[in-house]
Amino acid sequence: MAILLAGVQVSLVAISSQLAMSAAEDGLRAGRYADVRTPPAAARAEALRFLETYAGSLISEPAVEAAEGGDGLLTVRVSGNVAGLLPGLGLTVDRAAAAAIERPAR
Repeated sequence: MAILLAGVQVSLVAISSQLAMSAAEDGLRAGRYADVRTPPAAARAEALRFLETYAGSLISEPAVEAAEGGDGLLTVRVSGNVAGLLPGLGLTVDRAAAAAIERPAR
């Protein structure tokens, strides 16, 4: 029985990791377009919307950080706690995506 629960827990971690990565990528896409005035805020809002829509209770206490570097690079990091079947594990997920912000030529 413990092996079965461990297998399901590993699957939950894998799915949660993929959801976190997808949220970071969605946030990145929303934040890097030229018509967005505040890329980090747009990226953070979209990543949180994705998590609320698709992650449900698989990722609890989600945190989204979005930052624009001086070189025009936008980075979105999504983290949170993975739903647990086995007591005391306290598994977390932390994924990030980064890309240049698209700006119109001047």
